[in-house]
Amino acid sequence: MFDAVVMAGGGKAEPLLEQEKVTNKAFIPLHGKPLLGYVLDGLSKAPSIDRIVVVGPERELSGLQQEGYSFEFVPEAGSMLDNAGAALKEVDQERLCLVVSGDIPLMNEQVLEGFLALCAPFEHDFYYPILTRESCQSRFPDTRRTYVRLQEGTYTGGNIALIRPSWFALNRHRLEMFIAYRKKPLKLLRILPLSFTLKFLFKRLSVADLEANLSKLLQLRARAVPCGFVEIGTDVDKISDLEVVRRALSE
Repeated sequence: MFDAVVMAGGGKAEPLLEQEKVTNKAFIPLHGKPLLGYVLDGLSKAPSIDRIVVVGPERELSGLQQEGYSFEFVPEAGSMLDNAGAALKEVDQERLCLVVSGDIPLMNEQVLEGFLALCAPFEHDFYYPILTRESCQSRFPDTRRTYVRLQEGTYTGGNIALIRPSWFALNRHRLEMFIAYRKKPLKLLRILPLSFTLKFLFKRLSVADLEANLSKLLQLRARAVPCGFVEIGTDVDKISDLEVVRRALSE
């Protein structure tokens, strides 16, 4: 079984928050339940998940616990990586931990179990889902994402990851750079070897190349996990995203 950390810290002011009159998108109400509530429901129903630790605003999280949601909470500490570090200190340091964004309400227990099954036999330190453009656009054609073209197809990333907490504690500085450039492929290329950049430019970069170079950059054993679970790539960043998930949950 795996511990799970849910990232529900606040962010900068944006039109979505102003429209919904909240200060944290994880608490946007959707059909009578906050976005975070859907994430917690999926985790609590997944057989492979043990403890659930949520990092975010103390008052709002205490309110969810009073409503009956079961989880441990860690007060938000600042930046996204500050929050991740605070929460990951609370889980088993050597056992892989699932890190989940608090704004992916379409994720459910079947999606979680499906992703985890693809990660078996769990011999790496970091697992990151990649989703094809075709699968995303066929399910949600109105959403906009950042894609990268590889030999095997054109992919975007998901909003969950399986990570070894002990690695994070020792190598957070390496992850800061990756996080900063994760939605800026051209900037990410500048910190990678020339051979990697050339393969990318000539459309010869493969998933295996991505894994090898990411492993070297982050000093761990990384594995990209191609999957069709578009729910884990469907986060709520914009007003249009909220409309997409609202329609999906009404079907």
